[in-house]
Amino acid sequence: MSILAFLGRLMGGEQESVDVEADAIIRAFFKRNPDAAYHVTKLAMTLAAQPEQVAVQAPAPKSRNWFTALLERRDNFAS
Repeated sequence: MSILAFLGRLMGGEQESVDVEADAIIRAFFKRNPDAAYHVTKLAMTLAAQPEQVAVQAPAPKSRNWFTALLERRDNFAS
């Protein structure tokens, strides 16, 4: 069901025009590799879900003043 929902969201709304040459390459590849459509769809679903996960897990940036940043740079160069 999640695959059908994903594909519905993907194909819903206005679509941009298809690059005929790229479409022919993709169709030929999928014809030679029947499992490719499954793997590409799962990858697309994973990548589409990542921005939501990254936004939730992103740590808050540290507040630093210019002097602290300068000292950190000095320490990094000394290493």
